[in-house]
Amino acid sequence: MSSRPLQPVSILLVGGCGHWAAAENHLPAILTLKEHGYPVRVAAICDPRDPYDQALLGHMPSLHSVVTQDRPVWVKPQPGEPTEALERRLQQAHREDHFDVVVVACDPVAHFPYLKWATDQGIHVLCDKPIICVEDAAFNPDRAAEIRRRFDALLRTHRAQPDQLFAVPLRRRANEAFVRAGALIRDLHDTHKQSLTMGHIDVSGGHFRLPEEYALGNAHGYTHGVGALAFSSYHYLDEMTRYLLLARGQITGLRLTLQYVRRVGDQLASGLNDVLGALLRPLSEAELPDVELSDRIALAEMDFAFTVELLNSQQQSLGVLTYSFTSNSCSNRSVGVLARDAKNTIAYREKGRMSQYVMDLHQGNLQHLRLTKNDAVGEAYRIRLEHRRNPLVGGTGRLETVYENAHDNSAVTPQDITAAFITMAAGGTPEQNVTDKIAFLDGQALTHRVFAAMYELIAAHHHDARPCPSVLVEMP
Repeated sequence: MSSRPLQPVSILLVGGCGHWAAAENHLPAILTLKEHGYPVRVAAICDPRDPYDQALLGHMPSLHSVVTQDRPVWVKPQPGEPTEALERRLQQAHREDHFDVVVVACDPVAHFPYLKWATDQGIHVLCDKPIICVEDAAFNPDRAAEIRRRFDALLRTHRAQPDQLFAVPLRRRANEAFVRAGALIRDLHDTHKQSLTMGHIDVSGGHFRLPEEYALGNAHGYTHGVGALAFSSYHYLDEMTRYLLLARGQITGLRLTLQYVRRVGDQLASGLNDVLGALLRPLSEAELPDVELSDRIALAEMDFAFTVELLNSQQQSLGVLTYSFTSNSCSNRSVGVLARDAKNTIAYREKGRMSQYVMDLHQGNLQHLRLTKNDAVGEAYRIRLEHRRNPLVGGTGRLETVYENAHDNSAVTPQDITAAFITMAAGGTPEQNVTDKIAFLDGQALTHRVFAAMYELIAAHHHDARPCPSVLVEMP
């Protein structure tokens, strides 16, 4: 770290009562900086939940420490509040506490007003993924197109603020298995100019819910008309586009096609929930009221599959990537509805979500990489990286590396990224092995374009009976 004195940093934490911000990442990182004598203070917390609520503080010791030490102002967003009114309240709080950093960790559909206001002011921003999402983007084409429009407008404003830092803490950017895969891809491209030509990314979430739980809000809720693409996919899309940019060769464009989408209503109507649901109901501490799910919940995407065709400047196909996500996979859930779920006052927690994927990547005839993971959320994650090169370019047969406890054992963690970003905002110079793993807004342009385009295709699917050609084959 830099030895020069750091400037005091005053932080507005948006979504500061959520599990990720208050328990896992942002507040623990801020407390660590405080312990090392950094002049950092959480001046305000913006959240629908009261950060001084004793019931909430009982679940979140880091939040308890911060509100005790810093006594932040509570800024409570109002349901349906016009953007202009929210901006006026933020501006008033800014006049009183002069925020140096805005950390945005609320529901993604609520990000944009805070990002726009902070960027207009030139205040440094650390924003969780996805950067921008919009309510009802899963079925309303106009709302889906708004994701792209808002991101482009935000990027233009940011570029007009040359001193503003705007970063996104993406865990897989720092995970050593993904870092190693990127280094291998870049090395082969730098030496032989071989682009990526084929890849399959298959992600299984296995996040099981009882029907009435879909009406719960908070973390990873479906109540805003968006689903699994907004919740769980941005990390993988970011890695996909990062690898493309590391080995782009002749690739100048991407053609996306939606091959499949299944929504919450489709899942429930199929009866696939019934077996595990019947096993879980007797185990519930509490009951949730039976509700008729709104259209925006029923139409939110759960499972989907895309192809991404890789094109050169003559629109010739150089290869194809596929990306698929499914929630309808193995879940190790063994508890029913908890009493705190019925109150719906704290973030909905995992309760049996799996974290499984296979990423299979090819650089023409010269290199093949495969990343695999098969864990339950909460376990010490294990990632396996298999690597093979053609013998003429230095191949020695298949090499295999297993990264045990892959997230926590990485040299750089999301808390390190948060701490490094705040250090940069304070005028310090963090260690380069951390800063080179921070994703900044300019570098997210391709990822966000792909993310926005996927929502545009999912929304269009709702209005098009045959979004892509198909042939029906009867089972014998």
